[in-house]
Amino acid sequence: MSAGRHFGLVISRMPRLTYAATVLASADCRFVCSTCYTDCWAIYRLHGETVWMCSGCTDLKDNGLMPGPRSFHTQPPRPLRVGEQLRSPEGVWEVTSFRRVWTWGGRRLQQQACVYVVTREDGHKEEWRGHDMADFHLIPAEFEHITRSRCNELGSALTAAGLSWADNGRRATPRRLTYTVTGPRGRQWSIRPVPGIDFDPWQPSNLWRAVRATPPYQSPVMSARALADHIRESPA
Repeated sequence: MSAGRHFGLVISRMPRLTYAATVLASADCRFVCSTCYTDCWAIYRLHGETVWMCSGCTDLKDNGLMPGPRSFHTQPPRPLRVGEQLRSPEGVWEVTSFRRVWTWGGRRLQQQACVYVVTREDGHKEEWRGHDMADFHLIPAEFEHITRSRCNELGSALTAAGLSWADNGRRATPRRLTYTVTGPRGRQWSIRPVPGIDFDPWQPSNLWRAVRATPPYQSPVMSARALADHIRESPA
């Protein structure tokens, strides 16, 4: 951890992590994440850990993933498997089949390549060769779906924030759960889990979005705790 020149340091200890940030920081006053080495204005240390990380790496570590520099290419160094999900600018896809073909390489040598059939959520199918799929990024299997435990986490965060709420009862299918929340000023909010196209595997806790009808407003994609605080502190 390095801080350079600063006008003060705030350290806040919470049950799961410790948070440190500068006060009235000058332009050259920044922390450095010990994992991805990016500059940041605040750093975090998880309970039981000794390293200080940025918010993104802390979120990955807290969700059991490996923190570190963000890789542009998120396909695994192996053939994709049937049933795995991918995300591209055109939507979320599932690998439904694949086959191996022979192609010509350098000096007219033959080599094997994989051709995949991928199916989008609306049923549209396309066929792609593996080396042409740079815009397709693998969605980690452990975060393919909104789980019951994450729904329970949202309910606990809303309750802890002092908000009254109810869900639509579809706990057997967590991805179809909808929450109705009443803000401190009587505003009604609707919370839904984000679809796969909006899910960022590098921020695995950011799973929720809230919408308010009057006045019209849509929140960013946020974690359960951050969204509860966002609703509680929203102005009238």
